[in-house]
Amino acid sequence: MTNKNSEWYVIQVVSWTEENVASSLFQRRESFWLNDYIIDVFVPTHDVVSVRAWWVKVKKKKNILPWYILVQMVVTNESWYIVRNTPNVTWFLWAWNIPVPVSQKELDQLKWQVKDNTESFDTKYKVWDIAIITKWPFEWNEWIISEINTNKGLVKLNVNLLSRDIPVEIEFSHIKIK
Repeated sequence: MTNKNSEWYVIQVVSWTEENVASSLFQRRESFWLNDYIIDVFVPTHDVVSVRAWWVKVKKKKNILPWYILVQMVVTNESWYIVRNTPNVTWFLWAWNIPVPVSQKELDQLKWQVKDNTESFDTKYKVWDIAIITKWPFEWNEWIISEINTNKGLVKLNVNLLSRDIPVEIEFSHIKIK
């Protein structure tokens, strides 16, 4: 068999077990001598930064498609059976008992989204929340959030200086919600 006959398929897994299922599929591939049939497993993730207590930035991986992973394989009765019966696999994306491969366009879009290395920030802040700035020169004053930029990790606050509202951008790590 060659990789030319293989295609990518979507399988649904139990929540929070995507990485475990991927490693199980690699182990089962070796155990059942299916290296020519189960080629690769792809868990689409990207980096997310969240701000925790004491304004510590924590980077973690977040799934782009929660509950789903992609498997590159040549579908035979044996390979399909092994993948379907892997622990925590709930079902194949299929129609009329035949797995449906992912189109090349969809696969390219997904891989482009994973390769896009821009970090996004996970935040609990919302527009119109009252925020307290913890950084000089506006330290410990309360202001209302007018915009949130999750790509850069910034919030825009309207600060009142000399009877005028002036928009100021502050990092997530330098504010806290009242």
